Amino acid sequence: MTAPPDGGKRPPNLTKSVIIFAVLVATSYILGFIGLYQHLEHKAGILSLLYYDLQLFVLGADPLQEKPDGLPTALQIARFVAPTVAIFAVFETGRVLVFAEYHRRRTRHATGHAVVCGDSPVARTLVTQLRANGRTVVVVAERLVGTTESRQRDLMTVVGDAGDADVLRAAGVPRAEVVYVAAGDSATNLSIAVRASSLARGRETPLAVYAHIADPELCVSLQARRLGLPHPPGVRLDFFNIDDLAARVLFDRWPLPAFEERPTRVLIAGGSRLAEALLVQAARHWRVGNHRAHPLLHVDYVAPHADAAVGALTARYPFLRRTCRITPVPVELTIALAGGALGTPHDQSFLCYREESHGLKVALTTHRLWHGGPGSVFVPLYQLTDLSVAFDGADTYQLLDEVQGCLRLFGMIEAACDPVLIGEDLVERLARLIHEHYVARSRAAGDGPRDSELVDWEHLDPERRRANRDQAHDIGSKLLAIGCVVVPRVDGGPLFQLTEDEIDQLAALEQQRWKEDKELAGWQYGDDRDDEGRRSPYLLDWWDMPEGARRKDRDAIRVLPDILADGGFEIVRLTNRAPDMVTEAA
Repeated sequence: MTAPPDGGKRPPNLTKSVIIFAVLVATSYILGFIGLYQHLEHKAGILSLLYYDLQLFVLGADPLQEKPDGLPTALQIARFVAPTVAIFAVFETGRVLVFAEYHRRRTRHATGHAVVCGDSPVARTLVTQLRANGRTVVVVAERLVGTTESRQRDLMTVVGDAGDADVLRAAGVPRAEVVYVAAGDSATNLSIAVRASSLARGRETPLAVYAHIADPELCVSLQARRLGLPHPPGVRLDFFNIDDLAARVLFDRWPLPAFEERPTRVLIAGGSRLAEALLVQAARHWRVGNHRAHPLLHVDYVAPHADAAVGALTARYPFLRRTCRITPVPVELTIALAGGALGTPHDQSFLCYREESHGLKVALTTHRLWHGGPGSVFVPLYQLTDLSVAFDGADTYQLLDEVQGCLRLFGMIEAACDPVLIGEDLVERLARLIHEHYVARSRAAGDGPRDSELVDWEHLDPERRRANRDQAHDIGSKLLAIGCVVVPRVDGGPLFQLTEDEIDQLAALEQQRWKEDKELAGWQYGDDRDDEGRRSPYLLDWWDMPEGARRKDRDAIRVLPDILADGGFEIVRLTNRAPDMVTEAA
């Protein structure tokens, strides 16, 4: 059964045809009752009149069989209108059933479409974004609500439990291009994602399945297990976290300011999961910016449990200490400001409170945060997103003063639920990190490759980006070859150290993978590199390569623990694995 994805949140719309139909039914019944009362000259009781009146809707009534002529005007009208209304009702019922069956079959046999499971704010926003991009969307929701949107060709809904394989088949999951799961809590979403993935077996083109995981630690743990598969099946399964995605979007849209004469100072207050995600993303953006005058970003992290939060984050992401000077302030923001604990004013402030109204109150009442100029005070919102229009509406839609542009309300769900951003899964993020480390090593060495390779990820040519993705995708397989796996980094212990023999082994595996990929793409060996002619002097087996090239490959493997640590992961050696298993995997 198909209908729009409203999840029972609002009543059905009353269309003009429904209103006209109801009026005709009521009018026919009233006129029929009056006409029968006049026609029978008060000889029938009320119940009999009501029964005879109902018979008018089925092409006749018992009293009309005896005296069909000389009927009262009201009865004459009713005897024609009532059957007409009944015929119209039968026609409409048949039409609805036919179209329901048509839409059911159309949905079940749809191909190349997007499936969104759930009726949460994340799911509804995803539907809006996908339809805005011109995608055909099938929504799996638990409740049916009919609206005029059901006429739109690019939107269909299957009513039922998204965890039921039959419901997912009815949504056309086996032939879909992508499935987004945002139906409930993290465990429910994981279960649905696994069920949807099981329906993709035998596909030539992998099905992309993305599940929303609200717990960031669980999200990273699931990503690690997905990365560890040596031979992924015909499905591209990944997990996304709204806080992490929204933090990335925020700094992409509004980069941190940089100054030649002094360090940049940032305030992050509130202690929510979003506050932690903003700290990590701020450090990443600052590091990519290559700020040589003041390499450290100064961050005041204000929250009741700031010490514990900062300790856990710096243990998980070692690059935070290399990129930021973080000062934990374990009190409420208002107390910290009143007691002078924060000192120098901040260039940007992020108020990330679990209770959004409190964050808005702090932003509007703490005028000492306003000195940073336009866009200096950010209030991220989930439930109160509509308030951003009131403060930052176009023309006459702006209802409230945003303090001359200082205050910026940021809708988190709308920013994070970008299908393109969600599609940049773990492999994409690790590929970015591989490129960032490569650029940093090349610049530090002073004898790096051509400038076309030392650019930001967004300006890197598609072929080199694809090469980085392939390298990231193969991390799990290479580590398995030496009896190691990827796990979330949860403590501040030293980074994993590869032995020299392991570095040589992994470098040889990476060289072999790269060589085979290049040859499949039509590249051949040549004394000089020629991108247009697809020739390279490095299309050789590992032991046939010059020592300088092998040294660079070893350096790329040697920093693998750092790359994974930047993503929140670390390498763990499976000491209980049998040696023959390691050899077989290699």
